[in-house]
Amino acid sequence: MKKLIIGFLILSFAAMFFMYKNSQDKADRREQEALAYEKKLENERQAEVQAKKDAIEQKKKKAILDADIQLLQSKYSMDYLEAKQVIESSTLSESDKQFYVGLASRWSDAIKVAGSTSRIALSQPVKDMQEIKRNLEAKQTSTFCESKMKGELIKSYDYAIDGFLQFMQKNELISDVFLQASKEFQENATALIDYC
Repeated sequence: MKKLIIGFLILSFAAMFFMYKNSQDKADRREQEALAYEKKLENERQAEVQAKKDAIEQKKKKAILDADIQLLQSKYSMDYLEAKQVIESSTLSESDKQFYVGLASRWSDAIKVAGSTSRIALSQPVKDMQEIKRNLEAKQTSTFCESKMKGELIKSYDYAIDGFLQFMQKNELISDVFLQASKEFQENATALIDYC
């Protein structure tokens, strides 16, 4: 009987130890689950805060971009997407900038010479202007903005050359119209230079 009582006590202690250990494991699991849940909630809160910050930053960037687009559109008539492409295109390399600076200088000189030359002697200045235009046409563009600016410059140069040719043929009225169109396209190209 003593052995039975001792066996029963050992069995009872083992059962109580097992129940205690089991409840302790459950408590540890609950604590870990609670910590994991809190961490998950914290991560979700941080993600939500970051998403709000990103949304605000995107709105700021869009507002700045829209303001830049409106400014460009006030200088040069173009649609929203085209203006956006101009603004977002990469800037010109230093060698490209030097090319356009040199081209503008030569063109300005050629226009001044042609404007002060008599009708009879105008063929050489017009020939010089055509050479400058050919140099521009041969230039390879690397950005959307540059190709847009190059197109405007070519139109400007075409109209200026045609204007002087009309002047040589004694068509002053047509010459004035062409030279005015050249000036407008030149202003468009000048507006684009700030963005290229």
